[in-house]
Amino acid sequence: MLLRRLPLLGRPLCIHRTIMTTPAAADFEGEIISEGRAKILFPKGNQVFYNKVQVLNRDLSIAVINQFAHERAKETILKQRKREKNDAVPTVDEVQAHVRDNADTNGLKIFEALAASGLRSIRYLQEIEGVQSILVNDLDPAAVISIKRNIEYNQLSTDKLIPNEDDATSVMYSHRKEADNFDVIDLDPYGSASIFLDGAVQAIANGGLLCVTCTDMPVLCGKDPDVCFSRYGVVPYKSNYLHENALRMVLHSIESAAVKYQKHIVPIISCSIDFYVRVFVRVYKSPVNVKASMTKQSYVYQCTGCDSFHLQSLGKFNGKTYHASFVEPDVVGSGKCDQCGRRFKMSGPIWSAPLHNKDLVLKIRDNVLKNPTKYPTKDRLHGLLTSVSEEVQEDAPLYYTLPGLSKTLHCQQPRMDQVQVALINAGYNVSQSHKVPEAVKTNAPNHVVWDIMRSWVKKHPIHKKRVNDNHDVGVNILAKEPAFEAQFSGKRPSADKEKALRFPKNPEAHWGPKSRARGLAPSELANVVEAHQEPEAKKPKVDE
Repeated sequence: MLLRRLPLLGRPLCIHRTIMTTPAAADFEGEIISEGRAKILFPKGNQVFYNKVQVLNRDLSIAVINQFAHERAKETILKQRKREKNDAVPTVDEVQAHVRDNADTNGLKIFEALAASGLRSIRYLQEIEGVQSILVNDLDPAAVISIKRNIEYNQLSTDKLIPNEDDATSVMYSHRKEADNFDVIDLDPYGSASIFLDGAVQAIANGGLLCVTCTDMPVLCGKDPDVCFSRYGVVPYKSNYLHENALRMVLHSIESAAVKYQKHIVPIISCSIDFYVRVFVRVYKSPVNVKASMTKQSYVYQCTGCDSFHLQSLGKFNGKTYHASFVEPDVVGSGKCDQCGRRFKMSGPIWSAPLHNKDLVLKIRDNVLKNPTKYPTKDRLHGLLTSVSEEVQEDAPLYYTLPGLSKTLHCQQPRMDQVQVALINAGYNVSQSHKVPEAVKTNAPNHVVWDIMRSWVKKHPIHKKRVNDNHDVGVNILAKEPAFEAQFSGKRPSADKEKALRFPKNPEAHWGPKSRARGLAPSELANVVEAHQEPEAKKPKVDE
């Protein structure tokens, strides 16, 4: 079997002279791992990376890409009908038929940049409708050997599932021409995906889907601001909303890469899961919409004493032109927090537009419910999609936390439903975060949130032992009288919630990141090549 490098799908194959046959399963030493409709041969000694924690990641990706395939088909049908002056909206059956009938000629062209064992791509081909081809890439020779072995073990054709050993950025840069673009690019590296973003936004088709994972959460959560700035162009700050802030930093980095090429992103769903973040965005080429990008980025001013924060947009639109924003008076003033009197620290810029498309998230969730046997993590996937769909989106970037608010005041912590009812009674929207059950995500300004907490303290006074001194932040906040009396009674928002597994516990100990794959030592790789090299007389002729 030939080890082929395919820099450009749709062009003549560039076949290199590396001749290697895939080891038979009978000669393999390791374990067989089943996931979805795929089975892989996983070698001993951590030669190739695999982490079962990421099953949810792959299930979510399959669900999102399936929905993308149908949205793309619907858009194609509508364009065709518009040319024919036909206003009829395609039915679900028509879209389904289009996806199925055009898979071989105009189906999804997918690029998995860092494929490791090839498990993800094998599942994609078997479980996603309308796939034309998948370029399964990895730079590690051990990974490519594993990919080829697993394709053969699953009895799949390399005409559609194409193994490739190359640098991921080189492959993407060689696909910058529109005719060579990928419809879906999946970046799931060990660590940060930042170095791949420039190539990805150039190699993705107009309206294509970019799937990005970043596992360097300590950096994204503010451990090393200098490192975070060098990777993502963002200065982080440790705060209670760090999980959502990490998502918004990654989205800002993708958008910053895209606008250089007159492209912009539209997030479909953005999730913080376990020890990583995973975002799905569509990338469009539109110089007009690129101008609006500055209005979707903001700096964050975080009070160093309490949970108050302010967002400062980089730009505004006055109805005719885009221009730099005036600094918000709440931030400028004396340069101190109007609630506790402490100074602000500035971080960002971050993506401050919505993280999700609620309508599409609900469609994805409905499809998961219709095909529960398709997803190994169906219960957790359904819970994740449900909690994402419930999040407040408009004018509610970032969030507070009940422990954070209560700790600042040294008061008894109210129940989540009590605070939610108070905010709803005050005329604001509120929800939890899909990652943090204690999160209070609302479009209410800081002073309203603190007035609710002041009203709570009036009903539940703080014990004297909990108050430190007159310079305590909590004392300064409580010194102000609330502008209104919060009403904590009313219908609980949770009463109308759909039953779902929103915040499951880890299924086992050590549920987290695994060590990096060690690959094959030069001597091991030489033995593999020699053991499976074809005799000179049997080698196929390679065209010059």
